[in-house]
Amino acid sequence: MNKKYLILILLLFINSCGFHLRGTADFNMSFIYIKSDSANKIAAEVQRLLIEQGIQVVSNPNAAQAIVYLTNETIDHRVLTVSSISGKQEEFELNYRVAMEVRKPNDDVLLEKQQISLLRDYMFDEQAVLAMSSEDEMLREEMFRDLVAQIMRRLQSLKLGKITLTQLEFGQLKPKYLAGEVLQLDLIEKNLRTIPVDIWLTITIGKDLWFVTATESKQLHDRPKPWKRNVAITETSQRLLDFTVQPNVDGEYIFRAIYTAVNTGLDLKNLTSIKRSNLVEAKTVFSTEEF
Repeated sequence: MNKKYLILILLLFINSCGFHLRGTADFNMSFIYIKSDSANKIAAEVQRLLIEQGIQVVSNPNAAQAIVYLTNETIDHRVLTVSSISGKQEEFELNYRVAMEVRKPNDDVLLEKQQISLLRDYMFDEQAVLAMSSEDEMLREEMFRDLVAQIMRRLQSLKLGKITLTQLEFGQLKPKYLAGEVLQLDLIEKNLRTIPVDIWLTITIGKDLWFVTATESKQLHDRPKPWKRNVAITETSQRLLDFTVQPNVDGEYIFRAIYTAVNTGLDLKNLTSIKRSNLVEAKTVFSTEEF
């Protein structure tokens, strides 16, 4: 086996073992969304590597700090030279390319659309067809990994800021309320928040789940509706509920509140990709006994 083949095999072995030739990446972001159009192989590898770096790849673009567009992953194979004696093809070129663009959810451009392209050439030996086929395959894999590495370096250049989940707690909620008592439920932030959020408040009564809104005339809804949207970073506490307990509403009540990214909606089955706080929960009992 010649020296060129040994180098190719060594490169692939190093990559497959997960070694990093250029040091450890440091990404200044927390949430990203990847949109692929005819670039699924590269998109899948970029997603895997981002997750390894602690970046959350979200399923809702509005929950992301950046949207990565990867399109038109293409690899071309063409003849470079033909033997003047035998007329047979001697040298080939591989061209592996993909288009990349990064925008914010509001469509502001973070990285202009650009085509990342790699070229490799190799000699063809008709006396070693199997070896040539193996070399072609190894070159394609090496180019694939180099393209992914270039995408990752471009993403690493983005300085979007780390987002720390806000720690929430309920204030003033007692374990039991008598009929006629006033219930005041406050939501309090325990650490600094750096982004606006949507607030969601739910009440579970028995098997029924209700969403509470702050401003609508009808405050209880059986479908997801936010308590309040686009809450500024200066609003660090909220009076969620303030009412007198009535004698005909006895039973156990479970209150839950959560912050999400602005304008993402609420998918209770996929909270991890949109939440911006812990999910705070508390129980209380309404009694028919009078206050």
